[in-house]
Amino acid sequence: MQPSDALPLRLPSEGSDNRFPRHRRLLAGSDYKLVFDQAKRMGNAHWTVYGWKHGEDRTRLGLAIAKRYVRRAHERNRLKRIAREAFRHMQNKLIGVDIVVMSGKMALTSDNATLNQQLVKLLTLFTQHSNTRNRIKS
Repeated sequence: MQPSDALPLRLPSEGSDNRFPRHRRLLAGSDYKLVFDQAKRMGNAHWTVYGWKHGEDRTRLGLAIAKRYVRRAHERNRLKRIAREAFRHMQNKLIGVDIVVMSGKMALTSDNATLNQQLVKLLTLFTQHSNTRNRIKS
């Protein structure tokens, strides 16, 4: 028996929400530039969120966790994981929005639960703000 035979092959199912596929990410610098140029900005001591409501059917997330402020890779990765998880839970409410998430000054010293709670709060405020603005225009 080969070592690889002992482990079952796991393929992600079609309906799996546990991944972060390419079509849900901001990939190019030009995409980030569009968001930063057009976006509304909301923030707190833990996170800053830039969001641009483009009106299309896609929702994408960009992460800008700067090495300048978060020196250690494992800390940057922790913040990215938390941001992706919060986005995954909120993406159905953020239809037609591109979002860029940046870390704040308190992000390094806060625990995961607080970081998640603060980011979900910002994303919820953003959805309420963008929905109100659209109702006024209609």
